Amino acid sequence: KAYRRLEELDSTQFTKEFYTQLSHIFREYIERKYYIRTLEMTTEEIKNFKLFFPIKENQFNVLITFLNRADNVKYALLLPSKSEMNKDKEKIKDLLLEL
Repeated sequence: KAYRRLEELDSTQFTKEFYTQLSHIFREYIERKYYIRTLEMTTEEIKNFKLFFPIKENQFNVLITFLNRADNVKYALLLPSKSEMNKDKEKIKDLLLEL
């Protein structure tokens, strides 16, 4: 379901909306797969609960890096280019396939 939603996610929409949806898809996937309430957690809380995530160190680092970037887009008005948006989407797709 998450992979299908990623395929349907359009990078031509507003940057903030794109990252909000991308973050939600990924958090929901983690929540459903590992039963960790990531939809209700901040990025900092996720970072602090690292031990509860049964994923590899490098995968967790990709997760946190992405969530920090998404937060910066949503709240600090960072404006990544369309190519950066597509790269982030591909990183999330790759990570979903690994998990």
